[in-house]
Amino acid sequence: MLKKFVLGQLQTNCYMMINDKKEAFIVDPGDNGQKIRHYLTENGLELTAILLTHGHFDHIGAVDYLYDLYHCPIYAHKETIEIAEDPFLNLSTMSSPMVLSAPITPVDGNMEINGYQIEWLFLPGHCKGSSMIRVLNENIIFSGDVLFKGSIGRFDFPTSSRHDTKQSLKYIKELDYDAVVYPGHGEDTTLNNEKLYNPYLRK
Repeated sequence: MLKKFVLGQLQTNCYMMINDKKEAFIVDPGDNGQKIRHYLTENGLELTAILLTHGHFDHIGAVDYLYDLYHCPIYAHKETIEIAEDPFLNLSTMSSPMVLSAPITPVDGNMEINGYQIEWLFLPGHCKGSSMIRVLNENIIFSGDVLFKGSIGRFDFPTSSRHDTKQSLKYIKELDYDAVVYPGHGEDTTLNNEKLYNPYLRK
């Protein structure tokens, strides 16, 4: 089961994957940790992991709150750690400066969480460490700010790269499968639709 929350001033999408054993992992808890906790408690769910597509403040804002409650592992690409711990790099100076103090376990490859097979796709450009997270046995991708419906993430932030963005888009265009895409902002889409209609993938 997939549950979506829209959190914080930037309307960031946070996703919760729930299995039949009522175990859950969360992708990008950007704000309103109390709302997430309430949903977990009301539905008798066990939070087993937090996954981060990247380290910008609107995707990590509730991580410390949830970690203090559940002490679950937090996974992200290793380059995300530097960003999450620096208010200039994580862009929180635009709002209320913050740093992530909860420990992040660096990953770069495949793993299993709650019976879900997870593949990490390292796709920098929006920022260092930026990734898409593919759940193979559900045929879905959490694309963070790499890919949106009809658009892509900005590449004019600290640690952004126009060159890396182009390389990441080339990688996405060459993926030989379709999947439902759940982005960090906005509506869900599919890889095939984006290959057909997203102007950034048609260049």
